Amino acid sequence: MPAARLDTKAIYGIILYTMKILYDRQRGVGGYSLIEMTIVLFIILAFLSMSVPFFAKFLPQTGLKTAEREIGTVLRTARSYALSLNSNYNVVFDTTATPNTYRITNSLNATQDKTYQLPTSVHFTAPVTITFASNGGLASGSATSVTIVETNDATKTRTITVEAATGAVTIP
Repeated sequence: MPAARLDTKAIYGIILYTMKILYDRQRGVGGYSLIEMTIVLFIILAFLSMSVPFFAKFLPQTGLKTAEREIGTVLRTARSYALSLNSNYNVVFDTTATPNTYRITNSLNATQDKTYQLPTSVHFTAPVTITFASNGGLASGSATSVTIVETNDATKTRTITVEAATGAVTIP
């Protein structure tokens, strides 16, 4: 049986057709019509509108986790100040302000950093002041914790613990 040969006319036809497509694209002929683009945009908008309620339920949880990390960072920063500057440093929690605030102060009660705010969806129940001694541990000598609660759902809480001897901040 003879080997199958490619038909030269077919090959030339494919080449010419490909060249015509490339030429038309260079001239601006072809592409998508306005109606096709509009339909695609409406499909994308439909999918986005269906996904908004799904993601909306995660926003309060995100605020709680973010607040937990920020408070942990501020506590670690105050401990670091106490160790490096060999002086007592406090983290003062203000539950009277809305939204709740917290700040780092030195032993003279002067604000060391800025005043931090919790998201409005979160509040805390915390000791008024946590004091880090110059050795990095807590000046009170006993472990303490800060509990933050989601404003709309009191069952959702996070607790940040500070060990007495080392001042280590633990976020579960």
